[in-house]
Amino acid sequence: MTARIRHLLIVAAFFVTPLIFFTNLTRNPYVTQICLLNILICVAVGVHFLWPAASGGSFLLPRTALDVPLGAAACAAALSWGVAFVGHASFFRPAMLYEGVRVSIFALVNAVLPFYLAASLCRSEDESESESQSKLRPGSRDPSWDESPALAWAAFALVWGGLWAMFPQMRGARAPTGIWPQVWDGYGAFLWGLGFGGAAWLSRAGRVADYLHLALTAGFLASAYGVLQYFNFEFIWPSILNPYGGRSVSTFGNPNFLSSFNVVLMPLAAVLFLNSRTLSRRIVYGTLFLTMGTAILASLTRSSWGGTVAALGLLALSKDVRGRVAEAPRAAGLLAGLATAVIILWPESRIAGSYHPSVLGRLTEIKTFSQADGYYSPFHQRVLIWTCSWLMGAENPLTGKGWGLYELFYPFYQGHLLGAMEFFRTMRTHANNAHNEIMEIWAQTGIVGLGVLFWLWATFFRSLVPRWRSARSARESLGLAAACGAGGMLADNLLNVSLHFAMPAFMFWWAAGTAAGSLQPPGRGWRSAGPSRTVRAAAAAGALLLLAVSWYWVSTWFREAHYFEGFKLLRGGSSAAAVKELERSKAWGPPEVNAIYELGNAYARVERFEDAARIYSDALSANAGYDEIYFNLGTIKSSRLGQPGQAESYYLSALAINPISPDIYTALSALYLQGSVLQLDKAERLLARALKVFPNNPNHWNNLGFVMSNKDRWAEAEKAYVRALELNPDLRVAESNLRVVVRRAGLPPPPLLRALDDLRGLEARLLRRDYSASSLELARRTASVLPDSAKANFMLGTVLLAGGRDADALAHLERAARREPGLIGARLNLARAYIRLSRREDAARELKAVLSLDPGNADARAGLAVLGQSQ
Repeated sequence: MTARIRHLLIVAAFFVTPLIFFTNLTRNPYVTQICLLNILICVAVGVHFLWPAASGGSFLLPRTALDVPLGAAACAAALSWGVAFVGHASFFRPAMLYEGVRVSIFALVNAVLPFYLAASLCRSEDESESESQSKLRPGSRDPSWDESPALAWAAFALVWGGLWAMFPQMRGARAPTGIWPQVWDGYGAFLWGLGFGGAAWLSRAGRVADYLHLALTAGFLASAYGVLQYFNFEFIWPSILNPYGGRSVSTFGNPNFLSSFNVVLMPLAAVLFLNSRTLSRRIVYGTLFLTMGTAILASLTRSSWGGTVAALGLLALSKDVRGRVAEAPRAAGLLAGLATAVIILWPESRIAGSYHPSVLGRLTEIKTFSQADGYYSPFHQRVLIWTCSWLMGAENPLTGKGWGLYELFYPFYQGHLLGAMEFFRTMRTHANNAHNEIMEIWAQTGIVGLGVLFWLWATFFRSLVPRWRSARSARESLGLAAACGAGGMLADNLLNVSLHFAMPAFMFWWAAGTAAGSLQPPGRGWRSAGPSRTVRAAAAAGALLLLAVSWYWVSTWFREAHYFEGFKLLRGGSSAAAVKELERSKAWGPPEVNAIYELGNAYARVERFEDAARIYSDALSANAGYDEIYFNLGTIKSSRLGQPGQAESYYLSALAINPISPDIYTALSALYLQGSVLQLDKAERLLARALKVFPNNPNHWNNLGFVMSNKDRWAEAEKAYVRALELNPDLRVAESNLRVVVRRAGLPPPPLLRALDDLRGLEARLLRRDYSASSLELARRTASVLPDSAKANFMLGTVLLAGGRDADALAHLERAARREPGLIGARLNLARAYIRLSRREDAARELKAVLSLDPGNADARAGLAVLGQSQ
């Protein structure tokens, strides 16, 4: 009975969780996958390991080469977190506790438990296989290899996948809001029941090979769907899923997750192909190999391309695999030739958007981008992340910043670099992980953790070396392929983060457990504890722990579902209803910063400002690394609750995280310059810092002028006001302040004041459509005094364009659009200039930009129609 229950749970984990996918249910579409997978793992482990012990039997845990290194890793993690917890201010400790627990639960359920569950199944099968293997003639293969129903699996995948093609016609009407209407669909439920039943029946023997075929089937279905998405064919959802440009996401919600999942499976497909004895089986496994490979290409994830090469390269080291290639050179050569042709000829994505490179284009674009502007964002953003990671670990080299605390503290290190280095300012991100597993471990656990990391994987691969020389059975060949898949994903994660997300992490650790259980040297048996009260009590305690963790994931799902429902209601203007949904989200828990932050926003929207401040504080207790929370809390304290004294520290914290936010500088400088006692020195230092980051922000220059005038530093005040007006001639408060300074200091009026009068006169002329020579002269004179003004350049460009001097107008209109992207008139005239100069693509780009600002703009629509472009 327990074996049947375990079997059904594993089938659901391998078949349902990679393929179930909702787009309008939770903020991240893969949340349902994560929660369901974690619950299934917990229950399966409880049934497999704990139920027999609690029922009066023995507790059995397989011995593996990784037992001691995994224990050391747990100790290193606990040590680093403990040192960090003691060493940080009490303000951060609630967030450190939540983050530490969250990451530890992830590691337990998605890494440790799948590893030992897979190893245990392999070890049990090994014992039953030993007898049958001993009866085989020397040099013969295990006959169980050909018992895997490859054709049945292929037929099942094609029929079940084909039935989903009817989903658009068969699905029921879906309400735009409400949690359960997003989940339930009658036809979808029928298909899931049919699929689950078919998968459970096909894998009913419960062997290692059956579960790996189950994973391969899910990988094939997800891959085929992803390739169809890549070519702009979507038959599940009403619109094309395009969150990552031309990169397909399939059912995984992120192209990097699908690609890493397939990296683990590719060596398995290759081994099954090479060991097939019939043409039909080779066609099945060859198609599987190519389909998953094309999905990796369609993801455009270059790290996974490298991971695939590494995985297959490791497989090629096997003497047994090379022997199989030698036995069937034509079949192996054909598969390799087809794979090579696909890579070379792989076309660009058909997904709508401006970014859809080919494989070769994706590989060579770094050179193109770096030549164009000196940096390549995908690479240099990682350089920024790695630099922060290095600084985090270097702060405490022995134990690092603390296990599980990367996301919490990363923004503070990034903020320092953004403030100091202009180069990185366009690459700001909220990094969850380091995009390099070595840097990830260094940042969090320092030298101790890094040493354990190298020890763990060196031990893993060293223990498998004998099987690379000779795999004694079909199951060992699969175990070898699983080890190669794990090695490929490790290589992938030198530039990726997929080890830290549930579905690919589960596949990785299951593969590692399969390898550890299948390929360990003889003599490694079980760690056992015989029947006793102590064993039953320990099993009960373990069951309670797994039950608590399962409830954690149930609560997480309801929290996320209510959060996203409230998020949609708030964006739709239904603030009162949003508050109720977001309160339900918070009541479910566990604490999650985005869900709590959104509740604070909802309270602020309905003017419950004390509640908003309290909830924002709760959000910081969940994760104290978000500048927008500090900013909103400071704003409510200063402007709504009459507590400006408390607001300063929140604004300064926001600035430490995000020193490139103009809103923070504006709000904090306003705080310093309000009230009866002006904090002029603080304001001056702040604005000097702000203008290093935003030298063309007229409001900062105006505020600096105000500070200087209050310090009777008239010349500096005049200079600041003049610069503010050069940037924005319509900033009337700066003009009024400048005139007051000139009068009080007895200074001669600067030429800019006359230029402002000329600009207004020119504006009146253009309203009358006066494009005469005198208007041109006035426009030139104004632009010479206000060369950085978008408005002055727009007017000069307009006069030149009206006079037929298109090439001369172009530079001024481009400058105007660059200075003020929201200036619609400048962008329309710039498009007209491009059309006259036969630069049709540039013209279409500008007209589409106008429509993004003003969707109903008739001039832009007419221009695109003339160009024959879609809107």
